[in-house]
Amino acid sequence: MRTAWKILAGVAALVAVVLIGVAIAISTVDVSTLIGPVKTRIKDVTGRELTVRGGADLKFSLEPKLVLSDVMLANAPWATAPALASAQRLELQIALIPLLSRRFEVIELALIDPVIALETDGAGRGNWELGNAATPPVGAPGTPGGNAATTTPAVGNLSITGGTLTYRDAKSGHVTKVAIDKLALRSRNAQSAIAAQFSGKVDDVAVAVEGTLGPLEALLQQHWPYPVALKGKVDGTPAAVSTKISKDGATYVLNDLDLRVGTNMVSGKFSIVTGGVRPKLVFGLAAPTLIVADLPVPAGVAPAPAAHATAGKGKMFPDTPVDFSILRLVDADGRIAIGKLRLADGRTFSNVKIQLALVAGRLDIADVEAGTLGGTLAGRVLVDAAAPGNPSLHVRVNGNGLDLGAILASFGKPREVRGGKTELAVDLVMRGASPHAWASSATGNVRMVVGRATLVNTKLDLSSSLDKLFGAINPFRESDPATDMTCAVVRLPFANGIARVERTVAFETNKLGVLASGTLDLRNETVDFSIRPKVNSGLPVDIPRLADLVRFSGPMTAPQVQVDAAASVAAIASVGAAVSTGGLSAIGQALLARVEGGGGTPCQVALGQKVDAATSGATTNGGAAANPLTDIGKAVGRLFGQ
Repeated sequence: MRTAWKILAGVAALVAVVLIGVAIAISTVDVSTLIGPVKTRIKDVTGRELTVRGGADLKFSLEPKLVLSDVMLANAPWATAPALASAQRLELQIALIPLLSRRFEVIELALIDPVIALETDGAGRGNWELGNAATPPVGAPGTPGGNAATTTPAVGNLSITGGTLTYRDAKSGHVTKVAIDKLALRSRNAQSAIAAQFSGKVDDVAVAVEGTLGPLEALLQQHWPYPVALKGKVDGTPAAVSTKISKDGATYVLNDLDLRVGTNMVSGKFSIVTGGVRPKLVFGLAAPTLIVADLPVPAGVAPAPAAHATAGKGKMFPDTPVDFSILRLVDADGRIAIGKLRLADGRTFSNVKIQLALVAGRLDIADVEAGTLGGTLAGRVLVDAAAPGNPSLHVRVNGNGLDLGAILASFGKPREVRGGKTELAVDLVMRGASPHAWASSATGNVRMVVGRATLVNTKLDLSSSLDKLFGAINPFRESDPATDMTCAVVRLPFANGIARVERTVAFETNKLGVLASGTLDLRNETVDFSIRPKVNSGLPVDIPRLADLVRFSGPMTAPQVQVDAAASVAAIASVGAAVSTGGLSAIGQALLARVEGGGGTPCQVALGQKVDAATSGATTNGGAAANPLTDIGKAVGRLFGQ
């Protein structure tokens, strides 16, 4: 026990001697004389002036600190900000033992409330590119670094408390803002891994991560690959990233990339090519699942100005502007494969494959494939945002084997459907920077063809415009348990946001046929269709519910259904006469077989198909056109025994 106490007493005495020696050394040091060599060394190495406007102070403790107040490092001559970096306070923690020999070895550098302004010029040169080509190596004879007392050592630890960092790209004008709460980089020595910690906000997205980086010496000596492993939260969502960074000339490569955000996992290879007109991203990525709602980073939609906030309220196509400026910041060439993709609105896609190229603000998503709605979608999207102000979009989509029931459910109209395989073709050119502008300028064609299907009939929902419409045109819906649909066609030729329909919308069942004409106006989001249902021949019908002409018009969000009373009364009287005299067959042929000036069934007419008169039933008596009024007149005549 006595031995232990002696050891402790000896250690205590030794510590006391060291502290006394340090105190004596510090008491004989003129702190102001230390600033000059530090400023000279920084100027030699960086080519920039260091200004210390608040003076210096050496604080004595077990971990002595040199404190410089109100510090500023000069910016590049061409830069817009007055300083590359400034700080209210700069603290240098100094190694204790070397201080006895009046040597300063900085073991930690701390910045308090710094303002760091990074930017590039028109040629892509960064203001952080420091150095003086004429500067001899550190420690060379005759240089300020050759004196052991003034040599600036490598700093193993760095901490930043508070402050901001901005990055401005001169070509695009885009500014990225980073608000720093805490940044800490710590390691035992230059050969050891660095423990990293950051908390703050990047463009208003909260970020808090920690993890490990490779040794500082490996980074300075460019010993590749350089490992990075971080985890934490991004906007409150758990996130993690691990990769191995390599550099080949002007290209930085992230190999073995594993990125996780919430339930999303992305892996593959990602490269950044610098030195060109714009940075270029080259990647090949894969994700088993990608849920957009779990992604915390905004998708590039700028907040709507106050003037647009009320104007777009309740609109199907809002005026909210979409910011395409990001397409002008970088170029890209890559491919993405996603096993399951779920959008923010709940729509789900499977086996998604995307191949894209981005050059000078022109994005070509040349190959898109996805499984959805029981079938597949494939297409191409071109976005030209090279010039600010009026971007253009060209969208081409082909859908094969889509399920009608799934389509109805996606529009909030779920209904039990058997069959109904659907083909879709979209080819539209649009301009503008908002969904409303795209809809208002849409030019091209939309075509959808639905095959045979059985739709289970449910009770009509009188609050639903579509239910009202189908109730008006289909007198059999409430009496039959199901509707056996033969086909349906929607063919919309758009010009500057307006589709003028001339019998290119049709619907057929085994009992009736429907043709529609009118206007679909995406500019003011209104619809105005005149719809004529025609009953097939030989079928009994609930006469009071037969409408000869239905008008479907009003806002697209809440259109109204109106029945042409005069036309319906005439049709009811005619059909009533036919039923009582057995003349329904003649009336049915008059109403359906001949479709207002053209042969063929409603779907054939809507598709623009030409049908041989001999097979269409459009002509009778050696080619003379059948007159529906004559047939109806004959039926009415039978009613009165004529």
